Amino acid sequence: MPKLPSWLANTMEKVISNKIYQVEVADTKMLNSNLKRVTFRGNFFEAQFIPGTEVLLRVNANEYRHYTLSGFDQMEGTCEIIFFLNKQGPGNSLAANIQKGDTLKLILDRARIKYKEGASQHFFFGDETSLGLYESLGKKVVDDEVEYFGILELQEENFCSVKQLNLLIDVVPSDIHAPAKNAINWMENMHPLCWEMWQNATFYLTGRAKSIQQFKNYLKQRGVSFRQIVTMPYWELGKVGGG
Repeated sequence: MPKLPSWLANTMEKVISNKIYQVEVADTKMLNSNLKRVTFRGNFFEAQFIPGTEVLLRVNANEYRHYTLSGFDQMEGTCEIIFFLNKQGPGNSLAANIQKGDTLKLILDRARIKYKEGASQHFFFGDETSLGLYESLGKKVVDDEVEYFGILELQEENFCSVKQLNLLIDVVPSDIHAPAKNAINWMENMHPLCWEMWQNATFYLTGRAKSIQQFKNYLKQRGVSFRQIVTMPYWELGKVGGG
């Protein structure tokens, strides 16, 4: 989201006051040195939460950042975000300093990536910035008693986070100079029967823009139709908005 003059941000919040929730930080947990799960508590009885729901947090006087809820419980009045502490930008500063007992405003936004109802298989591709979304979608898949799988390109120190989140997803090392290369190699090394079983899945591609582009091109070369692919870039080198 672009920078706004502080007066305009204040005015906007008054206009959309029905979407703003005052929340308290109920708990924080470091999944490792740069992934942080934060649980917020508020009055969410009227909130329209669905898997993939995004929220906006005001990270300073002029800027907001989008985050996907990794989980929510309207009856308990809680929701969760997994923050990737990338050591860059105002979003990182906010997330790194959030502590239990803090209060802040959470702006409810829409789900830009929506779960495809009726699909029997769901395949996830992404990186650290995708973890919250895929934890949320993964819970929905399990509730629907269908299947999901996928591949994430992560920094090697973050491999253990996937196990902590109980995600049924494989991981490969990310390579900043070769986006999606290791994930594509992993796909190429799958047993042919595995590919035959998953080629009709819904494919969700999120995270780095160049990685999404390369992985999407690969899927199309393998015969996956455009209708099966859902994409949402979260960041790219040199572009403002990811931190």
